[in-house]
Amino acid sequence: MVEVAKILEHQLSLLSHLKSVISDENEALTSQNAEKLLNLAKEKSDCLIKLQQNDSQLASPEHVEFFTSSKEYSDKAILAKAMLKECQDLNEQNASLIEHSIASLNRLSQALQASRNTFSLTYDDKGKTSTISTLGNKLEA
Repeated sequence: MVEVAKILEHQLSLLSHLKSVISDENEALTSQNAEKLLNLAKEKSDCLIKLQQNDSQLASPEHVEFFTSSKEYSDKAILAKAMLKECQDLNEQNASLIEHSIASLNRLSQALQASRNTFSLTYDDKGKTSTISTLGNKLEA
């Protein structure tokens, strides 16, 4: 059962790393650092894949029985579940921050469109309205 202990320790290490990545992601979202966000997204994805692989190894029936029979490893499994829950909560906060950022960008985009349309409304030679701005290229007085 030394193998199970190693897998569990690795799982705890991965969860700790994931928590760190999610916290860094929050900082990058707050500071609007797009490049850092892209790097963290890849790192987070890699970490989640490794966690899933370890989890599938730990889910085998003999390993589950080992956790229920050993108090020490049962406590570590409970700690891992608590760390995972904490990561999920932090990730939900980041998702909320992302949604807020997207909504802000959409409002800014709409305001810019409205502003552009207001100031660029012109008439063509047939008297029809157009929102294509000429920037004064064909101005005749």
